[in-house]
Amino acid sequence: MSLGLAAGILVAFNLCVRHFARNSVPRRLVRQIDATEGITHLALGNSLIAAGFDPSVFEASMAPEPVVAFNAGLGASGTVEQLMILQRALRDASTVKVVIYGFFDFQLTDAPSATLTDFFGNRAVAFYLDPGLALRSYQMSPSDRLEFDLLRHVPMVVERAGIWAKVERMRREMGEVGMPPADTNRFGRAADFALLEARSPIDFVSQCERAQNAGLSQPVLEMIGDAHARGAQVVIVEMPMHPYHQSHFYALGAWDKYRDHLRKLVEAQHATYLSAADWVEDANEFADHLHLAPSGAKDFSRRLAVKIRQMDFKSDTAVTRPR
Repeated sequence: MSLGLAAGILVAFNLCVRHFARNSVPRRLVRQIDATEGITHLALGNSLIAAGFDPSVFEASMAPEPVVAFNAGLGASGTVEQLMILQRALRDASTVKVVIYGFFDFQLTDAPSATLTDFFGNRAVAFYLDPGLALRSYQMSPSDRLEFDLLRHVPMVVERAGIWAKVERMRREMGEVGMPPADTNRFGRAADFALLEARSPIDFVSQCERAQNAGLSQPVLEMIGDAHARGAQVVIVEMPMHPYHQSHFYALGAWDKYRDHLRKLVEAQHATYLSAADWVEDANEFADHLHLAPSGAKDFSRRLAVKIRQMDFKSDTAVTRPR
């Protein structure tokens, strides 16, 4: 009887978690993609694109060309999750003409590896959007692969971030009692994003040198291949960076060499490489060291539209889809 009661409680709890998780950020994004008809320009990437691409400004700047722009950026996502989102947008009778993929630092060449604990928050989309693709794409230990395949059916594991977020918010609020309020934006505390930058210019140079001989990661190659297979052009955009990031990292010669390496890799796949890192020079147009503020997003989106209008895309861009 005790075991039955415990099992009943667990089942009820999982049903409640699944119900409350129906409006998680990834699930809402997928529903919006499915509900938006006639998408012509799809912006894809992590939170830099989510914060930096303004569809309405982009559409207005593309006039008189009829454009339906959609921001499919998903914060804290990796290239595998972004590939899943792209494939969702390209399914059925896709009208997408241009895929705009925004990145920073070494995102294009980093190999996709993960442990089970990494599928947390927005990255939990891998559990339910295309788990087969996740298992094929991620470098995982045998035990993690087995647990991933089993636990993807358990809502309290898949959506655990929704519960943890409330606990973490309460913890931070209690920790800030009597302290000046921390700067925050739509993605969290601004100071947290400094942790995503290199520890020092020396460390950044070392990362550039290690990545100098790396190729594009498999998910990035598949994104380009999938887009071309559906007749869409691909523009890989080096996203605008805060003046601090520019002066401390992107001004280094090692980044210039790595950028040239990336450009050659991207163009070899018949995609277009666009360096927009220095497009926004005013620090006030950034919400933190990585994300554009709304005013910066408008400036970037306007300029991006102008650039794309000027691009002379070749009609024959299809490449063999990598596997």
